[in-house]
Amino acid sequence: MKKFLSLTLILLGFTFSLAQDLYLVKLKPKENTSNFLSNPLQMLSQQSLDRREKYKISITEEDVPISEYRINELKKLSLNYIGHSKWLNTIMVEISDETILSKLKALSFVETAESMVRNSVPKSSNKNLSKWKDLIHNSEEFNYGYANDFIDQINLKPLHNNNILGQGVLIAVIDAGFPRVDKISAFDILRKENRILDTYDFVDKKENVYDADNHGTMVLSTMTAEVDGKYVGTAPKATYSLYRSEDNTSETPKELMYWVQAAERADSVGADVINTSLGYYAFDDARYDYTFDNMDGKTTLISKGAEIAANKGIFVVVAAGNEGNDPWKMISAPADVKNVFSIGANDIYKNPAAFSSFGPNALGEIKPNVSALGQNIVVYLPDGSLTYSNGTSFASPVSAGAVALMIQQFPKIKHDILKDKIQESAHLFSFPSNQLGYGVPNYYKASQDLLKTNEVENLKSIKIYPNPFQDVIHIKSKEEIAKIELYNLIGQKIISMNNRNSISTNQLQSGVYLIHITDSKGNALVEKVVKK
Repeated sequence: MKKFLSLTLILLGFTFSLAQDLYLVKLKPKENTSNFLSNPLQMLSQQSLDRREKYKISITEEDVPISEYRINELKKLSLNYIGHSKWLNTIMVEISDETILSKLKALSFVETAESMVRNSVPKSSNKNLSKWKDLIHNSEEFNYGYANDFIDQINLKPLHNNNILGQGVLIAVIDAGFPRVDKISAFDILRKENRILDTYDFVDKKENVYDADNHGTMVLSTMTAEVDGKYVGTAPKATYSLYRSEDNTSETPKELMYWVQAAERADSVGADVINTSLGYYAFDDARYDYTFDNMDGKTTLISKGAEIAANKGIFVVVAAGNEGNDPWKMISAPADVKNVFSIGANDIYKNPAAFSSFGPNALGEIKPNVSALGQNIVVYLPDGSLTYSNGTSFASPVSAGAVALMIQQFPKIKHDILKDKIQESAHLFSFPSNQLGYGVPNYYKASQDLLKTNEVENLKSIKIYPNPFQDVIHIKSKEEIAKIELYNLIGQKIISMNNRNSISTNQLQSGVYLIHITDSKGNALVEKVVKK
């Protein structure tokens, strides 16, 4: 609808009132960035820095936080502060008064303040339904054979059998809540091995994410649930960060900012992979709705954030959407971003699921990239029972877990090369479709093809063994070892030794660590290691 202005007479003057509208406040260039850039551990974990170094990605002013002074000065105004993005140097607020908007624009550090309202249509609230439209069938007991369906379809068993299970890879899951992940037996091993690194609820601003919508629990189970004889996810030994950005009771553009904030936090703790089974194009208030022309990977706030996340060296995996049977029909944001890995849904026979959203994006780029089982797939519910469900929501994490195995096996290979090999292994590679992209990959084939390329370093001057380890890590090197350092995943140094070829770790808990080894000639090795 139009931005309504109500004219109210107050004594001798006039005050203008706006609808309660969302604004994006673009800030002027950040100040005092040199201190952060020269001391990056103030803003990024050691694991994040190591990922940047591995892929030759520079640390820039995008990584520098927005100053607390700017945020606090803005909060002093009579507005509703929603959140901010350091990557975009942008703050989202809600304003209902023209005078407040004027004061906001007058702040010395504000460059622009633009309404997110895009359409002059009546305000409505008729989209308050689950965005995923996942169809849940009656629960029943299953054995491992049911989980085999999505494992076997993408040929992960040979990787699992070679102990490639996601060890040392950090997957950030951005979703709508993870109720009872801290309780049910499906995640007992995950909790026992302390492989939940970080949690945060950006909607309710709290650390606890084990409530809200069931969706995140179901998504997570496809990657890491592990129950002997019943179920094994695609990356059962990966480490996870769990973030809530989606409020399933409403659909507002605030969630776009929450998602970007979650992606920034994932980057800062060192995530290797982001999975998000979320997508946006329409909102409860239709004034904020996007058109398909906006699905170009460059327009929406969430797509801008997803592109930056991918540029930071994170492999971003996104559900294509479940709009295939709806008037919209097409993919949504951020599945529209060129350098994210968008996932469609197929059935057990590799046929497209009717609900799976169609590509390409608005620029004609192939989307989705590939597909995975998303029709009649078995997932865990928060009560600990198994159920059949449908949705690209589940095809996406199945794929994210598989990608994590590839990153574990080929930690130094650039993501565009990994994507190419995965796509080349898919069953529709020669004739991609608008619903499945290149189709269902064969991840074992992709890994074998990568082993045959010159991209893989077969020989290293420094080697560590065993990994995973029990008590002692051994180092083999052509040169003398100068220094060994062991860090936890939040960048704290745990052990430091000079001129040694092994280290004892009896005092350490089970979990994932980062080892830095430097030899006498300055050659260095940085790798993730796992203590059993």
